[in-house]
Amino acid sequence: MVSKRTEELLKWDGDHILHCLYFVGQNFGVAPFEEAQGVMIKGIDGKEYIDTASQLINVNLGHNRKDIAEVVKAQVDKMMFTATLRGWANVPSIEYGQKLAQVVPKGLGNFLFTMTGADAVDCAFKIANLYYKVKGERRYKILSLFNSYHGTLRGTGGASGVLKGACGECPPCGDHIHIPNYFCYRCPLHKEYPGCGIECAEFLDYVIENEGKDNVLCFIAEPEQGAGGFISPPPGYFPRVREICSKHGVVFIADEVMTGFGRTGKMFAVEHWDVTPDIMTMSKGIVSGYLPFGAVAISDEILNTLRGQFFAPGSTECGNPICCAVASKVLDIYREEHIVEHGAEVGKQVRERLEREFLPLPHVGSVSGLGLMLGLDIVVDKKTKAIPGPEVTNLVIRRALEQGLYLRMVGNRIGFSPPLVITQEETNETLDRLYPIVAELKLS
Repeated sequence: MVSKRTEELLKWDGDHILHCLYFVGQNFGVAPFEEAQGVMIKGIDGKEYIDTASQLINVNLGHNRKDIAEVVKAQVDKMMFTATLRGWANVPSIEYGQKLAQVVPKGLGNFLFTMTGADAVDCAFKIANLYYKVKGERRYKILSLFNSYHGTLRGTGGASGVLKGACGECPPCGDHIHIPNYFCYRCPLHKEYPGCGIECAEFLDYVIENEGKDNVLCFIAEPEQGAGGFISPPPGYFPRVREICSKHGVVFIADEVMTGFGRTGKMFAVEHWDVTPDIMTMSKGIVSGYLPFGAVAISDEILNTLRGQFFAPGSTECGNPICCAVASKVLDIYREEHIVEHGAEVGKQVRERLEREFLPLPHVGSVSGLGLMLGLDIVVDKKTKAIPGPEVTNLVIRRALEQGLYLRMVGNRIGFSPPLVITQEETNETLDRLYPIVAELKLS
């Protein structure tokens, strides 16, 4: 029985609130969330759900940590805001930058603080543009992958390969060129790993050569594709990408907005392959989703080239002291509580169970992903790998809600990305609830 209060809130929401990546004038119809604790979220109707998605893969440390709330209050009591634009500085942003420099890949200890992941990516493009301008080159073509996601801003929407262009109505800025993504289960080049010679990476070399290396500004990629369904690359992919970008003098941007801060079992996903990008974007787990915040990490080479230049990227809230204080506390928690190691271990156990119990099911085609960023490919038939219709997505999500699971499913791919603090017991409970939902699918 839906309460009158729930009905009123949902109606007002549908009538007046615009939801990103949803339909205007609509909402999902589930009672609005009002409370959260740990890995649980609760609706206004009192129903509780295990958050198997960390919301938008950002609440890495779980919901409603009191120690983080205390840091917010302490910073508010001390200093709520001073700007970092026009050369001004504040202590929280400097102290956080010093901490962050200790954990990013070597040589990336230079930062621009932003408010969101899309904001960080947009600034990364501008930084790459300025870098080449100072070097006397005018490069403008941005290369990215099909099935990628880098935000919906006008400057980033064109780089996103998901949603078949829906992110670029503005239209997008500049020349955005998409190339085949890594996805061994559904290889867009119809190859088979490892005999393919990682042709999806070699395709980057081909495109740069043919577009004109003096025209290509950068190549941006997620170390594991997130919004596209938690798809991880073959082991040699990013080492080869790094070689190709270096060969042509093309800036390599690693979009770690979703994968960063322990999500894949490493502090940053590029560490899986010992690869260092020229620019790295971060958000989401940087503050465990508690406040709007992001960062761009820039190589020493780029920073030294830009020294003395007028620098325009950024906005009013860059280096917000409250956000920086929270980010600093969150980083302390990651390190002191060994969150990354815990997530890696739990993720390993989850993957083993997914492969042992879920993969044999008639409509599970593959298991993919790293750490606690794992995906199931739902198929009509294992032999043909046929993708079911969009109604299946809604069906699975609704059934999950009935079983007390807040589940992420995009297209035909079910995601498993709970807070990194989830216990083995909570993980087993989650998979116990999910298994019959997948096992009982009838697709044809």
